[in-house]
Amino acid sequence: MNYAQIYAIASQGMNAEKLRVDVVANNIANQHSLQKADGSLFQASQVVTTAKSFAELVDKPQEMGIDSVEVVPENLPPSKVYQPGHPAADKQGYVNYPGVSTIDEMTTLLRASRAYEANIKIINSAHSLYLQALSIGDER
Repeated sequence: MNYAQIYAIASQGMNAEKLRVDVVANNIANQHSLQKADGSLFQASQVVTTAKSFAELVDKPQEMGIDSVEVVPENLPPSKVYQPGHPAADKQGYVNYPGVSTIDEMTTLLRASRAYEANIKIINSAHSLYLQALSIGDER
């Protein structure tokens, strides 16, 4: 495997984790959104990545990395909050909010951040090895 492939794979991972952070930020920003004019609520999303199968990696080793990255809706049930004085409350006094869990989103954010850092460490390690390989044979 050459160094360009290492950088490309780590870059794919970093891009996927950046997208995950962006989706989490969007979910958190809209967790208190009310119904739209058409009556629908904000739908939280999540990032789904798929890896290539081992057979694909054996057949085509030059095509390593992530197979696909998709943003898909989570289809969470709305959370009902009792707020009888709220203008958007129903007859029973409940307001529907998107079913976004701040704890789940922050956990996803932390995992994405750690995965992003791991990809940075891969790039730094590959760069260090590359420089060491260049110095082989140098007179000291």
